[in-house]
Amino acid sequence: MIISYPITGDNKVEIVRYTLPEQSARKGRVFINQTQYFEGIPIDVCNFRLGGDQICLKWLQSHQGCSLSNKEIQQYQRIVVVLEEIIELIVGIDIAIQLSQFNNRKIFEKVQVIVAEQLGLEQNQVSLTSNFAENLGADSLDMLELFMVLEQAFDIQFNDQVAKETSTVQKLVNYIRHFQK
Repeated sequence: MIISYPITGDNKVEIVRYTLPEQSARKGRVFINQTQYFEGIPIDVCNFRLGGDQICLKWLQSHQGCSLSNKEIQQYQRIVVVLEEIIELIVGIDIAIQLSQFNNRKIFEKVQVIVAEQLGLEQNQVSLTSNFAENLGADSLDMLELFMVLEQAFDIQFNDQVAKETSTVQKLVNYIRHFQK
């Protein structure tokens, strides 16, 4: 992304405002006075907030009444670029979380069916918070049989330690998710 500062002048920050050059444009201008502006700033970068402040505008507002040096102009341009990178990272993280939640849901649905069948329960009796012994009435033989079925269904292996530590459906789903390809 290129952020330009095309108009020469006194670089004095008088009034900070964001405008789109055209209604349909994705990138706009941040004016620092009547004639000078930074150009090529995406609206999502300008609107990005941290602690309630629009960082893109707040930095310039903190320089109100001052003339920006060349170093400060370059610093502001870097701030805008970094903000865009942060937004891209946040979007990527959000997508990863949604995908993880979707995958967890799919794993849970499959586990729910298997657990209900193995323990002779209705599917709605099996929730993520269900404890195998306390809520679902599973004994050690039930759990051994359940793990054997789950190993085949998910093509994974449960060692003795995992079997001992897996007391809830959520722990089981987490373990399976960890080993899914």
